[in-house]
Parts: sequence; C-alpha cells; structure tokens
Amino acid sequence: MREIGYDKPLFVQPFDHRGSFKKKFFDIKGDWTIDAAGDEYTPIVDTKTLVYRGLLKAIDMGVAAEHVGILVDSEYGSHIQFDARAKGIPVSTCIEKSGQPVFDFEYGSRWQDHLRFIRPDIVKVLVRYHPEDDALDNREQLTRLKQVSDYVRDQQDLHYMFELLVPAVTDEEKAAGDAYDKEQRYLRMIQSIEEIQDFGVEPDIWKLEGLESAEQAKAVAEVARAGESADGLSRAKVGCILLGRGSDAEQVYAWLSTAAAVPGWIGFAVGRTNFADAVMAYLEGRSGEEEAVEEIATNYKKCVDVWLKAAG
Repeated sequence: MREIGYDKPLFVQPFDHRGSFKKKFFDIKGDWTIDAAGDEYTPIVDTKTLVYRGLLKAIDMGVAAEHVGILVDSEYGSHIQFDARAKGIPVSTCIEKSGQPVFDFEYGSRWQDHLRFIRPDIVKVLVRYHPEDDALDNREQLTRLKQVSDYVRDQQDLHYMFELLVPAVTDEEKAAGDAYDKEQRYLRMIQSIEEIQDFGVEPDIWKLEGLESAEQAKAVAEVARAGESADGLSRAKVGCILLGRGSDAEQVYAWLSTAAAVPGWIGFAVGRTNFADAVMAYLEGRSGEEEAVEEIATNYKKCVDVWLKAAG
C-alpha cells in the first residue's frame, strides 16, 4: 500500500462535464443516451476535442508539460484520455453519475473494470456533502466513497481526487447569501473534510471551492493534511487544488492568487471559465476553430501564470 498524497504542481483543465455540457452547448436536457443521440454525439465529441487542443496549444505556448493535467469523461473523451496518456500528460477521469445529489457510480458495480480499462493516473469523484445534510444520505455516500478509497490505496500508480462541494443547507446559511460563501463555507468545508477522513476516506487530492483569504486557505489545507489514516499513514503530502465554479476570470484569478502562496495548495482545476465563451463562439459561428483553440490556450495559460506569480 503506497503513501497518501500528491504534492507535485498540478494545473488541470477539467472538461468532464456531461449533463451541464449537453444542456449549455447543445440544448439537450434530461436523460439522453448515445443510441438516442443521432447526429448529436459527434459534435459533442468534437467540442471536447477542441478543448483538449487548447490545452496542447498552451503547452506549445510555454506551459510546463509536467505540470499539466486533464480531467475528462470517458463517455465523450475516451480518445482524449488515450492520447494524453501517450503524450505523458496526467489523466484524471470521473466515475460519478452526472447530476446526482447523492454520489453514485456511473458504471454501477463495474466501476473498477472501467478504471482498469482506462488506466488513468487519477480517479475523480464529485460529491455534494454538508454535515447538516440527511444523515442516511451522507452515510450512503461515504460508504461508496470508501470503496473508492480502499481500491485506489491498493494501486501503486493511481491517485484519488475528491471534488467536495459544500452548498448552503440550513435556513440560516441560505439566508446569508454571499456571506455564506465568504465567511462560513470554509468552516463547513473543514468540518466535512474531517468527517470524510474519520470515515476512512483518504483522498490524495482535494478539489475545493475558492476561498476568500489566505487564512481560510491555510485552515483548510492544514486539516486536509492533518493526522494519519486509520492504518497509520501520514497525510502530510495531501494536496489541495482550486476549482473555478464557472466564475468570471477576475474572480478566479483572485482565488488563485490567494491559494497559490499557501502551503498544501498545489494547483487548480479551472474549466468553464477557460473554455465556455470560446466554445460557444465557435459553435455559433462567431469564430473559427483555430481562434477557439487559441483562446482556450491563452485563458488556461493565464491561470498558470497567475498561480506561478503568486506562488513566487
């Protein structure tokens, strides 16, 4: 069993969105399968490929290839996963069922078979978790997430990325509005991380929402790295990365600048902020393919530059 953690720089371009991707860019809502897609499937695959080409362009523009990562789904991006692996780019893939309030496996009981076929470097789960949520739902999620943790810990070349979303749940939090984001969310994040760890779930990488101050970022990273697992392995090398939440670029740059200088924060996973406008302009015919690739590359590289400048 390997040690816990991932402490190398990691700048991820995530485009594993499925339900939201189809709805935003192709106006496809509800349940939808490849068999029912008709002529819709290929444009979705092509659009994901466009985002990937933007990442490759960013490497050509000077982003260090060893720090780059991708996060893409297998449904529309399996070709990208295999190409990235061949190029030595760390590949993350998701195994959660899209759009579910309670975590469940996209591939049911065959999720391990899927990982053995794809052979990613990092397996990612997206989880909505709040200590005040329904106790049975929380326990159901944690039981499934521990299965992933136990499986990953037995693999020498696989890491566990845990995307934690902590929405406002209580009436007081919902009434607080922006104040919840700025003043309260990080405390609930800390509480959630502790509960998840106590259940025996041991991520190598926490993918977390943006924080308002270095003090908040420090407090979150410290709890992510605190103590030991149940079998006595240190969490000292666990890494935190920042997600973009689809926010505007200036807000994302502020979050990046805040986190970059704090020990324990190793990078980011900023997706829609970097590619959404470029993809929409391309699909609507307002820009060409190469223009879209260039814009995505420039936006991604800007995030890297902001991070490296703040990190010193």
